[in-house]
Amino acid sequence: MLKSKTSKTKQRILNVSLMLFNKQGERAITTNHIAAELNMSPGNLYYHYRNKQDIIKALIHDYQFETLQMLELPTDRTVTAEDKIRYFQRLSEQLWKYRFLHRDVYHLVEKDDLFNQDYAQFSSRVMQQVQILYQAFVDVGLMKLNAVEMEALIINIWIILTNWTNFLFMSGHINETNHQQKKWSLLALRQLVLLETPYLIGESKATYAKFLASMESTDLFERVTSA
Repeated sequence: MLKSKTSKTKQRILNVSLMLFNKQGERAITTNHIAAELNMSPGNLYYHYRNKQDIIKALIHDYQFETLQMLELPTDRTVTAEDKIRYFQRLSEQLWKYRFLHRDVYHLVEKDDLFNQDYAQFSSRVMQQVQILYQAFVDVGLMKLNAVEMEALIINIWIILTNWTNFLFMSGHINETNHQQKKWSLLALRQLVLLETPYLIGESKATYAKFLASMESTDLFERVTSA
């Protein structure tokens, strides 16, 4: 019973920390802020996590585990055109859920050499896994691209995903009142779908066209160029 209660408290701490980090940035939040948000004494928080760095490490672990798990191939069937959209959808939502990690990544890297090495290894594993996914889509006739095109596409997708929050902040799209809106992850998804479109063949072309038609139009470019 005690172990279960402790696990629930640790998860509450992580949930609130993630919310505060995403809202205000990791650098602006201290353990005192987290404890106050939880109506918890700092001493009680330190019982579960010794410092803010331990909280960040736990969040990074969860983020990396969840991301790699969602990129696994189906084990009981071949991939489909709908799978392509689902992978993008889940990945964009996942990166948005943990967006502080990418917004503050340079600061985190400077503070912790181990995080620097770990993040590089994680990025490599993600891109390798996406390469496996793309090859599966090529094999079933949903995509057509050579090795050079595949490598470039994977890198460009990772660049967009990991810098999406920074782009929105720096271009003035996100502010203190609208940063939690779900539309930001949907717009990231739209960018990924459009980036992949030139390489689609067969059923996936029609599936993507239908999906894009269902999404709202965006004024991102207009707002950036008129700034």
